[in-house]
Amino acid sequence: MIRIILLLIFLFPCTLNAFWPLTWELDGERNFLGPLFSYKKDKESTTLAIRPLLFSYDSQDGGTYRYLYPLGKTNQDTSYFVPFFMKKNDDNRDNTAIFPFFWGESKKGSYFGVFPFYGRLYDRFNKDEMGFFMWPIYSYSEANKARKTNILWPFFAFYSGKEEGIKMWPLFGYRNREGESKSSFFLWPIFFQGQKGLNTEDPVKSFFAIPFYLDAKSKKSEFKSVMWPIYTRQKTEYKTQLDLFWPIYTKIEGEDREGISVFPFYTYDRNEKDIKYSVLWPVYRDSVWYRGDERYLYRWLLVINRYIEDEKGSFFNIWPFFEYRGNKGDYNFYFPSILPLRYEGVDVIIKPLITLYEKKKKGDRLITNILYGLYTQEEDAQSWRKRFAFIFEIKKEPDGMGFELFSGLLGMDSKVIKFLFIPIKRQDVVQE
Repeated sequence: MIRIILLLIFLFPCTLNAFWPLTWELDGERNFLGPLFSYKKDKESTTLAIRPLLFSYDSQDGGTYRYLYPLGKTNQDTSYFVPFFMKKNDDNRDNTAIFPFFWGESKKGSYFGVFPFYGRLYDRFNKDEMGFFMWPIYSYSEANKARKTNILWPFFAFYSGKEEGIKMWPLFGYRNREGESKSSFFLWPIFFQGQKGLNTEDPVKSFFAIPFYLDAKSKKSEFKSVMWPIYTRQKTEYKTQLDLFWPIYTKIEGEDREGISVFPFYTYDRNEKDIKYSVLWPVYRDSVWYRGDERYLYRWLLVINRYIEDEKGSFFNIWPFFEYRGNKGDYNFYFPSILPLRYEGVDVIIKPLITLYEKKKKGDRLITNILYGLYTQEEDAQSWRKRFAFIFEIKKEPDGMGFELFSGLLGMDSKVIKFLFIPIKRQDVVQE
């Protein structure tokens, strides 16, 4: 396929106009075989898409490659191909995994492993150190000067260092960190008791006998449940919440919190300025939330209808018919909207294959594309261009009008006359 696109570029260079569907151009992007291949180069970036291979390339920010999208991606920070390969550059230290091998570097030094036979890792998964041998027979992890050793994970574990304890799951276990926390269980997950935050001003003491009774208390909060989900009550400095036959009935009261739910008929929840409510969930949902002074909105109707206002701009779709995106005066309109997702990979690779009508506004430019380039239109404040396949093109430019028939078999504008695809400068014609 790469040979095909290179051949098309050679046979139909950018000095010639479109010969749809073999090649056509829109907004500076050269397309081949309808929507299957595209290429664009300008002062800011170079982009390429080979959609039958689910492949794309964008030169911005050091270059981003996507291949067999969404499985593979490569940029200057991260590379992966799910589930076989992953490489990440973190603080100029590489971490690489090519299943079953992995290796990397950390502040403690380099590490290596072959899963499940042997391995050691440093500063990964929120642990200072991890290791295993013939996993799950033997493994260990260290964090904050405490070590956990597993034998036949998850059944047996021993704690050492700043912690002490033992686990014989699911029968019995206890784990203590002097002056900070204590916990134990019996017949997990039925019986559990614990204390945490012992070195703080608000330690929490808990006892659970699931589902019969659950209780957790501190100076500032309390939680109690009897025959969960029949009765649950939570109280903090900021709110009191009562649940009966959760999630059927919920009531929330507080200085900046209030809410009530009779699920699935109606739910309402306000947290300061943020508001969420639903009617006949999941038929209709509505959310408004704030980040600083920025206001965001999300509305959902019958799964097929969504309206969103967030940091990406506004988004509205009625699936599978159309979707609309707007941001600071610019907009995109797509018909149909089979995948109403706002991901760059979907927009570049997938959406051009399944969109029959597209209209965009970028600054003062309007761009229209119907049936994969069968009809295109470009317009700005001073000029416009309309094309129908390879049959005709009409354009208006600041210095005059122009037309072409059959991709340049015959054409004329203010600068050239075309005959049999050969451009002749009008100045030369006048001199002769």
